[in-house]
Amino acid sequence: MNKLITAFCIFAVLSCSLAEETPREKRQAEKLHITLLYESLCPDSRKFMHQLAPVHEELKDYIDIELVPFGKSSSEKNGAIFHCQHGPAECEGNRLQSCVISSSNDQAAQVKFVVCQMFAANYANADKCASQANIRTDVEYCMKTPTGTKLQLDAELITNQYRPSFVPTIVYNRVFNQQLQDQSLRNFRATVCYLLRQQIPLPATVCQ
Repeated sequence: MNKLITAFCIFAVLSCSLAEETPREKRQAEKLHITLLYESLCPDSRKFMHQLAPVHEELKDYIDIELVPFGKSSSEKNGAIFHCQHGPAECEGNRLQSCVISSSNDQAAQVKFVVCQMFAANYANADKCASQANIRTDVEYCMKTPTGTKLQLDAELITNQYRPSFVPTIVYNRVFNQQLQDQSLRNFRATVCYLLRQQIPLPATVCQ
């Protein structure tokens, strides 16, 4: 009988220990959240895409990226009018990218589309870029309906949380840090790797 009680007590202690470790292990498994605030016709945003593409390809298993095409734009009359830093064409590009991004939950596909579209000669290549990213979407319907308007209003809400003074703005784990912003523009990979090491245990082959 005593052995049975002892065994039960040991089991209870182990169960409690495992229960206590679970939240910590769960936190360790969390990905680094990255919010990218950018504009479709911004030269600096386009320049940053040269860093985004390879870093996401290498570290996509460890990062969760949120692409927000709005930047220093603004809206009037609940989205009836949008004003964009680089003119009406940029408003159209921001809306287009929001439409396509929302059509897929595959972040790798989203990044692939955005990088392709940012370097396209014109927006006529949207379907081609979406096809290359394996995203199926009715871009024209989204662009011409309240769906596209709502997506841009949502992008404005997210952007206004941070009120970026520079575009692109890179936000980690939903908290803006100017030093990390500056470092990200210079070396996005090094910054992401630094933050990942602080947040989760990485395999020896990652971020070498």
